[in-house]
Amino acid sequence: MSFDFLKENLKNIRQTIVQACKEAGRAPESVNLLPVTKVQPLEKLQALYELGEKSFGENRVQELCQKAELLPNDIEWHLIGSLQSNKVRQTLKHASWIHSVDSVKLINRIELI
Repeated sequence: MSFDFLKENLKNIRQTIVQACKEAGRAPESVNLLPVTKVQPLEKLQALYELGEKSFGENRVQELCQKAELLPNDIEWHLIGSLQSNKVRQTLKHASWIHSVDSVKLINRIELI
């Protein structure tokens, strides 16, 4: 399957970021693009990786872990979905960032591991 359209889409998104930063008076390098991979096939993520994307956001722990185990090790994974305390250990094996901490109990669980 060809994902040639990704290259053009990514180029357009990056140009939009540069223009928005110019208008806001900030450096484009200060903005991090985070492609969200929910229900996307591994082949598409691999194509994005080959286009230079090294960070991905996922909203399900199980899907994040499965993808992380099959894709290159230098990808920085972000969990952007909810996290149950019983899945913290599994998440921390792969995710560098957890964007959805919603309780002190969960913070304490993360801190203990």
